[in-house]
Parts: sequence; structure tokens; C-alpha cells
Amino acid sequence: MTLVGGGNTFFVKSIEGHTSPSWITRLLVWLMPVLFLAGGLLWLISSFMWVQNATETVGIVSQINILVPEDTLETENTLYNPAFTYTWTDGTETIGILGMSSPEFNFEIGSEHTILFDPELKDTVRFPGFASNYLGATLILVNGALFALISLVLWIWVKSIARRRDQKGT
Repeated sequence: MTLVGGGNTFFVKSIEGHTSPSWITRLLVWLMPVLFLAGGLLWLISSFMWVQNATETVGIVSQINILVPEDTLETENTLYNPAFTYTWTDGTETIGILGMSSPEFNFEIGSEHTILFDPELKDTVRFPGFASNYLGATLILVNGALFALISLVLWIWVKSIARRRDQKGT
């Protein structure tokens, strides 16, 4: 294979004389959807495995970490990250911090909530349900699918350019 058009690295010409997109073009067209789909799938599998190994229990809010963005004083932008006290698998009381913050997590100290914890890891807890465990990964997969659709249209366009170059004889 030789490069088409001198220093043009986007298309190559085969020995038979057919123009095709180079590996650089393939990489530029398909990199984003592959990365997003792979990342979303890995995150989804990781979350699924975490939930499958988790134990459901009742946690009592023992502390609320308040995060206020520096650029605003509006209360709706305040984020809350609760810490829960719960009974560990060996019967001891332990504290686990929720892995995310939200304006919706402004719970009262002492209130009880259903939580999930990993029996092999004492410091992290999650809420049960789709939104807490799978929504982020699902959104990344949806973005990957949208990037794949855009890349498919771009790929069809790139292949049509290669066909036009073959028809012109360049």
C-alpha cells in the first residue's frame, strides 16, 4: 500500500489500485464510540457485580457532609453527602459514606434508609435501585451509541470520498 496524494495520510492505495481509508482515518472515525461503549460496558458490568455481591441493610444517617459550590450562594446548588452507620457482617457498627452527592440527600440525622454495602469493603455504601447503580453507565452507553451513529454516517462519507477518488483515477 502506498499513500495517496503525497503527504495525505487519510487514504491509502492498494496494489490493485483501490483507494481506502488509512488506519489513521479509521482511528479518528471510530475512536470515540469504541471508547464510550467500552467504558460504559465496563462500568455497567462493574456496577452489576458490585450489586450482586452487596448486602442490603438499614443505615442510620450519622453525618451529612455539605458541599457548597464557591461560585454561588443558591441553596439548590448545595450538595449533600450522607454517612450511614450500619451493622457490619460480623455484628460491629461501622460507618459508610455514600459514593455520590446530591441536593436530594439532605436527610435528617438519625433517619433510616435502605442501603447496600459490600461485605468485603467497609467504607462505601450505595442506595439500591437503577438510578444509583446503573444510570451513569447507561448514559455513557447511550452517548457511545450516538457517537457510533455519527461515526457510521462519517464512515459512509469517507468511503464515498475513496470511491470518488478511484473513479477519478487519483
